[in-house]
Amino acid sequence: MSISRWASLGMLAAGAACASRPAPASTAAAAPVASSGPGTVAPAGPRDLLIRESFVPKRGDAAFAAFHASVAADETGGECALSRTTGNGATIVTAGFPARKNPQLAITMTFDSVGHLMRYSERRGASTLPKINGLTDAQRDSAIHATLDATRSTMISLDWAVDQSLAINRGGGLPTEAIVGTVKAMENLPQLGPVGARLERVRRLCGV
Repeated sequence: MSISRWASLGMLAAGAACASRPAPASTAAAAPVASSGPGTVAPAGPRDLLIRESFVPKRGDAAFAAFHASVAADETGGECALSRTTGNGATIVTAGFPARKNPQLAITMTFDSVGHLMRYSERRGASTLPKINGLTDAQRDSAIHATLDATRSTMISLDWAVDQSLAINRGGGLPTEAIVGTVKAMENLPQLGPVGARLERVRRLCGV
């Protein structure tokens, strides 16, 4: 599967939300626990991240074993915010570590109207988000692309609607590395954290 220009990751939305909303007092997170397993899914919410390049993610056990995140997950501190969509009643949770402003780790989780987790995404790596209000699509694309290219980042997405996961190392003047597979293959991959434990930590932090 070749991915060109668009990748279904909610990282930029998470980072923008962390930067644009007033930050509440920090809330301490509980220790990570094992994933309890998300349930049914609903229509997709906002989750696209512009990546202007083509690459072919690797598949299979060997590819997953060889993949290592370029950026470690900084889980210190933690602040979150919740919002609801007006259409299907989905809840979108954004969390930033150590804080929602200029996070080192930005996480977005989308739940359907009855509270089932639909998708999870995270972006690791510090970045100064560009000001995109009032820009044309082309200008916004270029600004986001330049920001993402400035430093090395690791991005991870789990989508239960299609049972697909994607992890990418990109930027910082180094080649893009990516793996794609099932949600189960990704969520407990040791060298990623694992994601399942971090997911549960965010649920406890945000009360969802």
